[in-house]
Amino acid sequence: MRRGLMSSSSFRTIRKVHGLGLILVFSSKEIHRVVVVVIAVGKLVMVLGISLIGAEHRCQLHGNFTDYHPFIYLTHPPEIIRKPSNQGVRVGGVATFFCGARGDPAPNIVWRKNGKKIMGTQSRYSVIESNGVSMLRIEPVRAGRDDAPYECMAENGVGDAVSAEATLTVYEPDKTPSGFPVITQSPTTRVIEIGHTAVMQCKATGSPQPKIYWIKDMKRVDMTNSRYSINAEGSLQIDNSEESDMGRYECVAENSVGTEHTKQTNLYVKVRRVPPTFSRPPEPVYEVMLGGNLSLACVAVGSPMPYVKWRQGVDQELTPENDVPVGRNVMELTNIRHSANYTCVASSTLGIIEATTLVKVQSLPAAPTDVQISEVTATQVRLEWSYKGPEDLQYYVIQYKPKNANQAFSEISGIITMFYVVRTLSPYTEYEFYVIAVNNIGRGPPSLPATCTTGETGIVPP
Repeated sequence: MRRGLMSSSSFRTIRKVHGLGLILVFSSKEIHRVVVVVIAVGKLVMVLGISLIGAEHRCQLHGNFTDYHPFIYLTHPPEIIRKPSNQGVRVGGVATFFCGARGDPAPNIVWRKNGKKIMGTQSRYSVIESNGVSMLRIEPVRAGRDDAPYECMAENGVGDAVSAEATLTVYEPDKTPSGFPVITQSPTTRVIEIGHTAVMQCKATGSPQPKIYWIKDMKRVDMTNSRYSINAEGSLQIDNSEESDMGRYECVAENSVGTEHTKQTNLYVKVRRVPPTFSRPPEPVYEVMLGGNLSLACVAVGSPMPYVKWRQGVDQELTPENDVPVGRNVMELTNIRHSANYTCVASSTLGIIEATTLVKVQSLPAAPTDVQISEVTATQVRLEWSYKGPEDLQYYVIQYKPKNANQAFSEISGIITMFYVVRTLSPYTEYEFYVIAVNNIGRGPPSLPATCTTGETGIVPP
């Protein structure tokens, strides 16, 4: 017999056997009826016997089972791990019983009053489940009606149900016993901004000195949360408040004499809604040397804090979608070879903003091209040229000398146009001319040489 048979069958009957285990009767398409005898001991449930009843399967409950493998399931009968405590409450007050249970499968907890099941929909009675703990709340408590024992019962179908009992005693306001808790300071409505510290005030006296705990939205406050603490007087402090902290709080003071609740009080956590803005956008232009490195930083703020990513050009995303940082994104560029636009994008549920920067690669300018000579006379010529490199030039330089002459070049600097008339040349002399572009980095390479021979003295160009 395999596990699949169990999973595909429909159970019909579950009965106890001599207080030891269970008989499970179920059916499937292959076998009309299967009777499985199991015994539960601690956390183990083992199949001891199988009876197959069908067209071709018949054997006794205690027959030969060598062809069938026992099943072992990890289960655990229910166990009460938190028993309700006896309560003494004033008329008109609040009574709360807590009961916790564990088991596998998880047990179901029901409450009974005088042996009768309490329904969560009953007036004045509320049953609330949270993290395996069931809370029975009675509000307001009435004399003569709520004085009774209350039973918490847990069952999960494995083993016997278990229960624990506590008694509620109701006191008239003028007949509370000595030492009954008295709350001397109750919490008041608080409004704080998210991220700030909230303190819900509470003080109580009694004999013995009451212990204080807190309830939020009808559930006991989880003090394992590191942001929560209760000071010596009983006030609840919430550090670094979050939106989830908002709710209705009540302070509970209890000792061996009785229990007293404050009225429920609201804590409001203001969540600021601020669209994203750049607190540190990238500069409009960054200039780097060819092959240089650059760190591009972008910082944005808002509430909620925006995600920040980088994009190159129009649509090249540079930040992985599964790793987008919040608030600040620093991108490292290395060995930069080309100028490009980079865009910082900050986004939240309240909007998207962008800031674009130009990373400009600084390099020596290219050589001017297409140097042309015209208007040649005995002492002057006109030069014109083209330039196809970046537009951030400072000026041009013209170098010239008689061709084949063993002398240094003459130089004209500071030319800001792409034409110039070179004067004071010698008549009837062959010259060579070079044009050089200059930017803030320095001089680029010279153009290809242009040559011409000046005219003779006294000859006027046509």
